[in-house]
Amino acid sequence: MKKLYSLFALGALLFVACSENALPVSGSTSVPNMENNLMPKSPVLCSVMGVTDSLEAVEKGCIWSPTLWNRTSGYRVRTGYDNGTNTSGIWTWHVEPGDGGNVRFEWPGVATDEFDSMSLADVIDKCGGSLCGKVIYELNGDKPDSDAEDVFDRRASVEFYFAGKDSLGNIGEIDARAMHGICVEYSGDISVELIPSDSITNLNKISTHGLRTNSLNPENLLSKSKKTCNVFGGFEIYTSGEMDWSKVVPMKEVLAHLKGIRIIFNYNEENTDFDIISIDWYDITKIPMTDAHPYDETCEPIYVDASYCDCEFTTEDRALDVATTEARSQLERWKNNAENDNVLSDLTKECLNNALDSLDSLREIRRSYAFGHLPCDNPHPLSFVCANGSRSTTIEFYEKYGEYMDKIEKPLEEEMIKSAVSVYNYCMSLNE
Repeated sequence: MKKLYSLFALGALLFVACSENALPVSGSTSVPNMENNLMPKSPVLCSVMGVTDSLEAVEKGCIWSPTLWNRTSGYRVRTGYDNGTNTSGIWTWHVEPGDGGNVRFEWPGVATDEFDSMSLADVIDKCGGSLCGKVIYELNGDKPDSDAEDVFDRRASVEFYFAGKDSLGNIGEIDARAMHGICVEYSGDISVELIPSDSITNLNKISTHGLRTNSLNPENLLSKSKKTCNVFGGFEIYTSGEMDWSKVVPMKEVLAHLKGIRIIFNYNEENTDFDIISIDWYDITKIPMTDAHPYDETCEPIYVDASYCDCEFTTEDRALDVATTEARSQLERWKNNAENDNVLSDLTKECLNNALDSLDSLREIRRSYAFGHLPCDNPHPLSFVCANGSRSTTIEFYEKYGEYMDKIEKPLEEEMIKSAVSVYNYCMSLNE
């Protein structure tokens, strides 16, 4: 019975929200040009559901040509920092078993653990130029499968080094302070971690987790890759013990002595497949300032602080997340009011709770990053750092986001609220 009501609630919400007639932009992947001479390009807005030519829309504003790693890079990452030994950018892989059991990679081709550019060559060939595989978690037989420690005390990762090894076999380091972050295209459930020099690691006095950012793809589907850029300032510090902040080395020092990048494959009970497709620096200094204007009239821009891509306005994920959040909030408010005013039957309570759970699931499945996390070859300034030290969002971003809200977010939110009303009325009818 619980499953039935859960499916009904989710199905009803999806049916109305995904209906062809639910939105005024459902027949096309674009809207009329915004008449604003400040904007170098008019927005490209996809219809929210049932897009038939979304690839064309994406190509208009989301072409990304990563230089560090892509499907034509061969067997090594093109770091540009080789120390003369021709060993930079070599992919290596590591597993760390734990008390809960073993962890291992299942590769689609032959893989060795040697530090050699050919160690994963067969795998990369089998993956069509990317680095793909599956992480297998094997539990100890004397522990129940439900034990969290059976999974989370183990780790599987791949990594590469920017400078490579010197003649003595030591990993070299680079000064990456001129770069602002890292961009990754991937499928699966991953975290990205910086690998600083040994001297920095020892000064930090923290565990091997180090400085790391989480970039999750909750759907974890190989058929749907995700592109994300993360500024280094957003990386967090993780430790297995108590953190002594007085001994934490500043990020600029970590970047000044950077050895490489580690990609950790997080445990996901649904699927542990992964695919690393593209990697590049996130360098916002290359973004031109000439075609953008600060919203704050007192701001004298000195450099770009964050950027956005036209293609960020071609996805319904953000709008659906906003609409789902609002629909859930409304439904929960109605439920609480009904419980205060009435004695609800168990059937009605179960129906309402499962409707809320369904909305939670939908929101979790489709949650997306905020604007400013997608890579592209033609980014635009989202915000500036001003001469007085303040920050200002650009007029152009506000214009585009306003159009996105009017054409995508608001109509979808209205339809989701209508769906929530229908589900609420149905659940309340069970109380009669």
